[in-house]
Amino acid sequence: MLPNSQRFEASFDARAYLEEYFTDLDDEDFFMARVMAKLLRPLPGQLLVHEFGGGPTLYSVAALCAKAREIHFSDAVTSSLVEVQRWLDGKLEAFDWQPYIRLALEAEGTAATPETITQRATDMRRQLTRLMLCDAQSRTPLGDSSLKYDLVAAHHCTDVAATTVDEWHQVMRNVSSLVIPGGWLIVSVTTGTTSYTVGANQFSCVDLTPEQVAEGYRTAGYEPNSIVIERHAVEEDREYSGVIVAVARKSL
Repeated sequence: MLPNSQRFEASFDARAYLEEYFTDLDDEDFFMARVMAKLLRPLPGQLLVHEFGGGPTLYSVAALCAKAREIHFSDAVTSSLVEVQRWLDGKLEAFDWQPYIRLALEAEGTAATPETITQRATDMRRQLTRLMLCDAQSRTPLGDSSLKYDLVAAHHCTDVAATTVDEWHQVMRNVSSLVIPGGWLIVSVTTGTTSYTVGANQFSCVDLTPEQVAEGYRTAGYEPNSIVIERHAVEEDREYSGVIVAVARKSL
């Protein structure tokens, strides 16, 4: 069987994915906005940020923008990057991220007016300067790139690049190679499932506990006392039962 990354490249429809999962805000979206604002609040500003394995989504970039001077974005699937570029170019057919920008602003404590939403979208387009392919299963996840980042966010991509806890630990080390000493890594994973469905395709993933997530950070070289883990139980009828979002600071 092909690895998930190759199967995604062959079969993933980025726009269909957005239409299926991001047209209606739900409790998980509100949780993600709140937790991102909470985890980012103590961090300094003007960071060089990488949104790793972002798919065709920009909800995280809407939050990261508040702490970034520049953002790079990667995914394993070309069509995802095409979808993101369509939004950056302001195409009429681009997906509408305004509801998620509103969530990000409100979670930060900023009034989400038409003006502030437009300004955040403008800032996102200004800061998001590079799109590239990535592979979480590679020890060089951005290929030949030698770039290192103050902050890397990897939402719902590390767990789908592994099927066992040991494999996930290696994925964490791979992605952590992009983080400078003293930098931060934010990771999101789903819990309560070892597979998930996108369209007509089913993909494998690793089911992790909070304790295993903390251990993954420690084995990847993060300060144990810096690890913060947030949990959310999914109430809707879904393939998974919850979400874990975590952040930690890499040891110097």
